[in-house]
Amino acid sequence: MADNRYPHLDKFSKSIGIPPGNLVEAFEIEKIFHKQILEEESFDKRQEMYGDVYGKVHPIYARDKTDVLSERKPKDKSVRLFSKELKDKSILDIGCGEGHFLTSISRQLPHKRLVGIDVSIPHLAEHHPDIEFILGNIVNFNLNCRFDVVFSSQVLEHIAPADLPMLLTSVKSSLKSGGIFIVDMPNRLFGPSDVTRIIDFSNTGKIKSQGTHLNESTYTELIPILEYNGFENFRTVCPLPKIKHLLKNYRMRPSLLQAIERNRLALKLLHNIKLYGRCIARFGVTLICNKC
Repeated sequence: MADNRYPHLDKFSKSIGIPPGNLVEAFEIEKIFHKQILEEESFDKRQEMYGDVYGKVHPIYARDKTDVLSERKPKDKSVRLFSKELKDKSILDIGCGEGHFLTSISRQLPHKRLVGIDVSIPHLAEHHPDIEFILGNIVNFNLNCRFDVVFSSQVLEHIAPADLPMLLTSVKSSLKSGGIFIVDMPNRLFGPSDVTRIIDFSNTGKIKSQGTHLNESTYTELIPILEYNGFENFRTVCPLPKIKHLLKNYRMRPSLLQAIERNRLALKLLHNIKLYGRCIARFGVTLICNKC
């Protein structure tokens, strides 16, 4: 019998290939974490809480079984999309996970130095011949070196708002003068984008994320935060998911996307473009900017 508490459980389960029971287990753990960390005032305690929750839910999602040296190449498209910013550069990947992005750069592009930092590093990734993996805190870090590019994909949404300024300070201190910061994260207006999708899988932002996504954002919200923390010259890629990879070298100012976010009628029209009950006209938040 279907559980009315999770009306979209089966649909979301089928879409990502994770058993329904695993998703419910993860959601219940993450929901408690979400509430507690947003209320926690201690920085040190919040850092412990990140490690604790991911230590519990990563095995549930089977992330610990992913092989960084396998034949799967899940980040090749992303590397090609940002190739004009990445080619011949030294690159730091924050929250590098299994290292797929860096290994894809290693395969596809000429580069100077590739470094990834995360709170856990898979054993196979530790011994990659072309990449340095660092086990460490991704909010407060100082690597005592400067990079041409710092990359952050699907990371900022996992950071409590109270910790975001410190993370951005760490990023800025890791960049050379004029260095490039690339951010890619879910758009709150087309969420939720975490396991909360077992409750709302419409991608219309009706329900806020309740899992490990603590900070889903928008262009309108994120750009002023980045400006305040020392970044400038904002641009983005084509917002259309299929087209952006065909126009990989195209860059635009995010002002049009900000205007859409502020326009209730435009958002309503986008939200109503659906396939099998899901909004298909959604766009994420992708920003390319420079250290001031």
